[in-house]
Amino acid sequence: MRRVLIGIGLAAVLAFPSVARAQEQKIIFRPMVGGVVGAGPGAAFGAAISFKASGKLQIHGEFGRLLNILPKKVADQVEVNAAVAANAFNGKHSAEATAAASYGMVGFRQALRDVSGANTFVEIGVGMAHVTSDLNAEIRGSSLFTGDFSTKVTTPFTSGTPENKPMVSVGGGLVLGINRKMAVELGARYIRIFTDATAINAANIFGGFRVGF
Repeated sequence: MRRVLIGIGLAAVLAFPSVARAQEQKIIFRPMVGGVVGAGPGAAFGAAISFKASGKLQIHGEFGRLLNILPKKVADQVEVNAAVAANAFNGKHSAEATAAASYGMVGFRQALRDVSGANTFVEIGVGMAHVTSDLNAEIRGSSLFTGDFSTKVTTPFTSGTPENKPMVSVGGGLVLGINRKMAVELGARYIRIFTDATAINAANIFGGFRVGF
């Protein structure tokens, strides 16, 4: 019996490094390139490249495009300004404003625990964003003025763009390996862009597909 227990113990000791290596290989797909697609405010599409810095730490660079990021405060201000301006001409108004940004970001991703075969992670990123906005406002039903009157509806945010501003992101998610070279990921992010007039805050759900080399 003693020999059996010793044999089992030796087998466990010998097997442990192989198991550890297999688990490590399962979650390492670096370097790799891939795409990111997000939904909701701050919906994004972009590309990324990642490198393994240590056993569980990865460094990644990402660049792409953020959509639907106009702050609600600015949208409300546009509507109020349009209503006031149209009322001054005894007319009715329609107004719409949008904002988007092209961005580049460097981030750090820390692997956590495995959950049902998927590796979970948390991440933080910093970068720069080129923010643009578009404002369209029209007045109708007035005998004094009709047509486009966007210049009378501007806000500090819309008149201050385009501008280049720093950004940060914090998020987390999970990575599911298809094989040693391919993986899919799903996560959520909070993004803040430090625009001058009104800072942009957005949160979205994103998914990606990555291929290693």
